[in-house]
Amino acid sequence: MPASTLTRRSLTDRYQSEFPNSRKLFDQARQVFPSGVTHDIRYLEPFPVYVERAQGAHKWDVDGHELIDYFSGHGSLLLGHCHPAVVEAVQKQAGRATHPGACHESEIEWGQLVQRLIPSAERVRFTSSGTEATLMALRLVRIFTGKPKVLKFAGHFHGWHDFVVPACDPPYDGAAIPGVLPGVQTETVILPPNDPALVEQTLASDPQIGCIILEPTGGHFGAVPIRGDF
Repeated sequence: MPASTLTRRSLTDRYQSEFPNSRKLFDQARQVFPSGVTHDIRYLEPFPVYVERAQGAHKWDVDGHELIDYFSGHGSLLLGHCHPAVVEAVQKQAGRATHPGACHESEIEWGQLVQRLIPSAERVRFTSSGTEATLMALRLVRIFTGKPKVLKFAGHFHGWHDFVVPACDPPYDGAAIPGVLPGVQTETVILPPNDPALVEQTLASDPQIGCIILEPTGGHFGAVPIRGDF
């Protein structure tokens, strides 16, 4: 047996012995969730680690291990876990209302903060996910331009809806995606990144393209790098 196989097996055996409670929870989760997880990025073999609590840059799992957290809430926790100021603000708001189902002053303040960060955002609409945001953006493009097609770049991720999921995963060839209607996928034009001349040529040759969507940062950023000039 190759040494690499033995090493891999010994690491797997050690992992399973170190995290027995995570294994038990994963066995339960497989009876509830597809693949046993609530987000694809959390799927690990032979099973993921289950976290009990977190503070700052560290997490503690259900087996008592203290772990350095490189996930950072999928990149959203810029201040780390349970920052005192964030905890205080959440506790204060939870005592007032969590979902008033009505307009409130804080939403205006939030929108104004977004405009300060992104001066080009003349108007702001909050959504529940990036998938919802790009779905609405493409709908607005079609309303405004009257053109049905969107141009995206191979390997870039813009959410789970049918118009942007083609070519977001290897081999990035734009092959048919299970569950996506062929008629829908034909409205998505896919190009390799880092070729401005090809973009110009494609836009000139296809007047039905209403917009370009680009992932400068996000779900696949770094896996398919784009150069600054592009």
